[in-house]
Amino acid sequence: MAKKIKKCGGCGIPLQSEDKNKEGYLPANVIAETVDPICQRCFKISNYGAYIPVSFDNSHYVQEVKNVLKEMDVVIVVVDIIDFEGSFDDEIIDLIKNKKIIMAVNKIDLIPGEKHPSEVSEWLKVRLFKKNIRPLDIAVLSTKKNYGVNGVIRKLRHFLPYGGKVAIIGATNVGKSSLINGLFKEHKVTVSKYPGTTLKTVKHVIPKTTIEIYDTPGLIPKGRISDMVCEECNLKIVPSNEISRKTYKLEAGRVLLFGSLVSMKVLTDASSKPIFTAFAAKDVKFHETNEDKVEELIQKHTGELLSIPCHKCKDEYLARPRKIEIVEVEENEELVIKGLGWITVKRGPVKLEVNLPADGHLSIREAFIAPKREGMKEDYDY
Repeated sequence: MAKKIKKCGGCGIPLQSEDKNKEGYLPANVIAETVDPICQRCFKISNYGAYIPVSFDNSHYVQEVKNVLKEMDVVIVVVDIIDFEGSFDDEIIDLIKNKKIIMAVNKIDLIPGEKHPSEVSEWLKVRLFKKNIRPLDIAVLSTKKNYGVNGVIRKLRHFLPYGGKVAIIGATNVGKSSLINGLFKEHKVTVSKYPGTTLKTVKHVIPKTTIEIYDTPGLIPKGRISDMVCEECNLKIVPSNEISRKTYKLEAGRVLLFGSLVSMKVLTDASSKPIFTAFAAKDVKFHETNEDKVEELIQKHTGELLSIPCHKCKDEYLARPRKIEIVEVEENEELVIKGLGWITVKRGPVKLEVNLPADGHLSIREAFIAPKREGMKEDYDY
């Protein structure tokens, strides 16, 4: 009988003791003597917050998820409400076709202003309906604050009264591992904001049930600005604490920069006086300037006044091929920059010339952050 190979309890990779530089390394005696060992990489991630690159790419993760989904009774799809387009793209939609799914909407605690969970659910239902997706249910969560996690267990018990297999899938940095640890009320899997932490599927069983939970590797959707910078900048772009917002009333020719990552020039005639609010993680600095000063600002102040990208990755990022997209955003619509942030148009329409990496992705959607009513106090930058 072949000897059973132990797997890392944190990332799911088969453990090995031959090569320290390969995934799954752990000394042979530790593998043999430990009941539930974790690899050296997961240990360093958990205890030191270290980033350790791996040899796998997104195609590996997609294939891993495909293989797992063949045997699942229910699929929990975790999305980041702050970067919905960056965490729920066509590749993920294709994976869940004809599957029984529960949508787990995470990071509700980061939504600027007050928004009731029912409002979030209704907004999401409209988006899913347009993509012909009918989930079994929607769970609105904050895994960071453990809000809504017990509700997920109740939903699973309802839909799987006699037990079954449940896969948890989602893009990197949406909170999959935090959800699993919340479900079990203990540190079951390695949690890290760095992409590629979970490498293989990890199986767990919810206590006092016959419901099996399969934690899958995080997927990396195409077109996210956050994936085009170094690991440290990625951490700053992906919101985990506070969302910054700033309202602008800009004349034609004025340019708004999201750090040195993306810029948008106003093309709308000044007489229209468009008003819009920009949203991004607190470390992404907004800066308004004249169009003739944009290049100088980017070249001289990237990594300083324009904090992201940092000095470590700015040359590589600024050397990426660029594209210009002309978009017109109506009042009560939002222009989304995948993996970065968005603007909400309060008074419009506004026509914009957006300069972004050639492989970056823009989209327009119905406003999620509804503009304030007329007469309410608002701060503007002129």
